[in-house]
Amino acid sequence: MEGELPFELYKYHKMNTKYSWKSRGLVWENEAEFNDIYERYIYATRCELCQKIFPDTRNRQMEHCHDTGKFRNIVCRRCNMLKSDVKMASNNTSGYKGIFWHKRDNVWRFQAFIDGKLKDVKQMKDLDELVKFRDQWKIENNYHT
Repeated sequence: MEGELPFELYKYHKMNTKYSWKSRGLVWENEAEFNDIYERYIYATRCELCQKIFPDTRNRQMEHCHDTGKFRNIVCRRCNMLKSDVKMASNNTSGYKGIFWHKRDNVWRFQAFIDGKLKDVKQMKDLDELVKFRDQWKIENNYHT
């Protein structure tokens, strides 16, 4: 069919994709399940949670359970980062997702993905107040899954 990859290139891409997903902890029960997930991923044009159109293929994420490795959805970065089982970044010293200590200014920063980019939303010296602000902001902006 027109627009499809030549078989050898398709086979190479599929093999690399399988290796990449395994290295990130995704699991599947058999080859048929992998093939179904792969085809779903290749042809995905929208986030399965928020329905936002993917601006490019780099925005597609394989959302999966971090405990079991089981695939759940093909989502945008924002929806993937909001899942409750997403691990916190190694530089997160607050214990709260999206909140970081900024040494230069001696403040806590709340950051969130907005339109596919990580942006500072609010800065405060009081961590407890910033956590309250973050929780309210997430509700008001429908920033949860």
